[in-house]
Amino acid sequence: MKVLVTGTSGRVGDAVAREFLEHGYTVRGVDKTPPREDLRGRIETVYADITDRMALLRAAEGCDCVAHLAAIPNPGRMDDVLFQTNVTGTQYVLGAAAHGIRRVVLASSCCTFGIVFAEHDIDPQYLPMDENHPNLPQDLYGLSKVLNEETAAAYTRRYGMTTIALRLTTVMKLDGERAHWQRRHLENGGKWRAGDLWTYIDLRDAARAFRLAVEAPVEGNHALIIAARDSFTPRDIRELIKQHYPAVASYADRFGPRDCVYNTQRAEDCIGFVAQHSWRDVPELAEAEAEMEKGER
Repeated sequence: MKVLVTGTSGRVGDAVAREFLEHGYTVRGVDKTPPREDLRGRIETVYADITDRMALLRAAEGCDCVAHLAAIPNPGRMDDVLFQTNVTGTQYVLGAAAHGIRRVVLASSCCTFGIVFAEHDIDPQYLPMDENHPNLPQDLYGLSKVLNEETAAAYTRRYGMTTIALRLTTVMKLDGERAHWQRRHLENGGKWRAGDLWTYIDLRDAARAFRLAVEAPVEGNHALIIAARDSFTPRDIRELIKQHYPAVASYADRFGPRDCVYNTQRAEDCIGFVAQHSWRDVPELAEAEAEMEKGER
């Protein structure tokens, strides 16, 4: 089976391409820049911008499915072109797939809820948050992901293709060289992670979610939260909720001290995804947690 992966020079796109290769897929990548050197001989690369409609039509020829990850990944310096890349580009990807490809998996984001990049702080309306929670973005990035999910749903209605939007939380490479940086943020307390509700997903799990979404025997349009089952903090998540989100403090005692504040049941039911990796499995980070717990006693 041949999968078209957009954004293969990006961190998550690279991991997704490798995940498919390791499971016997043929991969065609689309990006403006080359993939990492060790990947170049293993995938076919089409050098194109996703806003080039004709290039995407050619790139999609002969492919069986699409994993779409190319995007401007946050609001800020590139807001003037963000919609052209994220929204128009995604529409062109879906449009190219409509000519015979039956499944598209898109990288969405829990930024759709509007909390992560909020200019004016907002609270969740309830916890644990799930896919039915209102989307209230104040930023262009979160808005672009909401629009992409709506575009995918429209293409499913029009063409009958299966579209699955994976709402990724903060993607972390836990098996690499960033453990020291991650440890600093753990030791920094709860405030830094309050914006994204102390959620995360390991890079390997994120890549596996894309493959499972391609392989799952489901049809239609779906939006799925992809998150680890624990929170990225050594502190009791119940106390952090009460401290930073007092409007939903009454929900805090529904959680265990390490639980994720997102409900990931729909991803498990729909594509069989359950996160396999935790930051607590990384020796340096587990050591930091133990030291902090010891200091509090």
